[in-house]
Amino acid sequence: MKKYNLFKVLGITIIAIWLLTLFIPGSYLDYSGNIVKDTINGVGIFGLLSNTNISITYFNSIAVFLIAVAIFYSVLSKLDVYNNFVDKTVQKFEGKTRLLVIITTIVFALLSVFVSNNLILIAFIPFIYNVMKKLGVDKKAILSSTIVASFIGSMGRIYDNGLFSTFSLEINTLLLVKVIMVVISLFILILFIAPKEKKPVKESKKTAKAETKKADVKKVNSKKETVKVSSNEKEVKKGIYAVLTILFGTIGINKFYAGKIKQGILCILFSWTLIPTILSIVEFITILTIKSDKNGMIKLPNDRVKKVKFIACLILFTLFVIGANIPWESIIKDASLFTDFNTWLSKLAIGKYSVFSNFIGTPTSGATSGVISVFGSWSITDISILLVILTVVIALFEDVKFDKLIAYSTEGIKKVLPVAITAMFVSIVLVLTVTTGINVTISNAILTITKGFNIATTTLCTMVGSITTGDYTYFVSTLGNIFVTAVSNKDYYGVVAFIIQSIFYLMMLVVPTSTGLIIGLYYLDIPYGKWIKYIWKAFLSIFVVSIIIAIVIFALV
Repeated sequence: MKKYNLFKVLGITIIAIWLLTLFIPGSYLDYSGNIVKDTINGVGIFGLLSNTNISITYFNSIAVFLIAVAIFYSVLSKLDVYNNFVDKTVQKFEGKTRLLVIITTIVFALLSVFVSNNLILIAFIPFIYNVMKKLGVDKKAILSSTIVASFIGSMGRIYDNGLFSTFSLEINTLLLVKVIMVVISLFILILFIAPKEKKPVKESKKTAKAETKKADVKKVNSKKETVKVSSNEKEVKKGIYAVLTILFGTIGINKFYAGKIKQGILCILFSWTLIPTILSIVEFITILTIKSDKNGMIKLPNDRVKKVKFIACLILFTLFVIGANIPWESIIKDASLFTDFNTWLSKLAIGKYSVFSNFIGTPTSGATSGVISVFGSWSITDISILLVILTVVIALFEDVKFDKLIAYSTEGIKKVLPVAITAMFVSIVLVLTVTTGINVTISNAILTITKGFNIATTTLCTMVGSITTGDYTYFVSTLGNIFVTAVSNKDYYGVVAFIIQSIFYLMMLVVPTSTGLIIGLYYLDIPYGKWIKYIWKAFLSIFVVSIIIAIVIFALV
């Protein structure tokens, strides 16, 4: 029933925007940068359904990403090593839920300051949700400390290609101001969402025994659901295996020696990523800590090695997903390391035969085209592919049978498919406004209420635009030049950009066209009305701070 409430709000928003297309004429920018008014391009009922199809066709990347994340965690949740890691994390924060919420909020916000697309961070939310759910954290606090915190961080994002190019800004433009904005906003958010620690209630012996029995039953059930890794242990010489691991672990020679053929082949296939190299170093150090028998033999697989390698993989996964979405070469001046690396990969050949390009994919030296983009410019689709490959690799390493892999993947898809479809429907509003041009007409009408730059009209235009054009990239690309046209004095471009970036992402906390918010509300089953009642104080406080900072900047220009 709660999800119906969300669909109602989303449906009303779509219908309202659709009705506007029937009465408001569209506009567009000509090649000279002038705004040209067009006729009313009303979208009929048939056209509305057609735009729904366009939304599904052009905005399916987020749906694919959600499905990839669901498959990844569906397989992980069946592995003992992952469940043990979750349980240990829960134990560490037992009685410290407030601290966990604060840490999570700060981490998600800080990461969003650097990454190009904050929705990438959804890749880590299932783990956070699993931990917080076991600790009894309120669902609204979980949403606030993850997705909402990422919006707060995006308000002060260091580099934004579209915004910077539109207003001809440098990376250090108002950088200190944005940092201050994020810090204050984070403090306000934490103040409103961090739960107070509950004092432990004394339980009677009977109640305690009953709870213990329930916990034991849950543990038994969870063990039944997890995958038991095949226990075909094999004895190997510790010294030989250690030497092979450190010298030839990159190409899996140690795995072949231990009889792990599949793992050896995987090491060869992914040797170019240097991941097998890093894991081999970790495994070598761990092997040295294992005691051998009197004959110098050790058994593999070893639980200690598995745990250490899993943690190493978790760290690598985290760093890779985040690092792939940070525009390093734009943030660091004259940096071209990753472009040069892609260029080198593309030239790997035996004679005239391009080995890497034909077997793995064509690396590109650009940021928007090619099979393998430059590290730091990866799209959400690239991360989806990474997650699928990683899922298969984990399944092979953990000896998960093919039929089980398909079953777990199907289970994950079933859970997330409604969320993925809903996320695509959010973009219907964007398609309606952009194709008809009414977003340009509305924005121009608001900005021309006053002559030149005005904080009130700029803020109002951004607020309205965030509803009609709920995707930040499309907002800047379709409406950015409208602000440029309205503000003739270039000295104010920095202030305008600050207002656009901060107010847009702040609006994403409450508007029904916010993809991240809708995903969170649907997945956590939070009614839209209850969410607004929960977040409005934090939203209003941060809004006031944003306006005050904008006024101060304007006064100092």
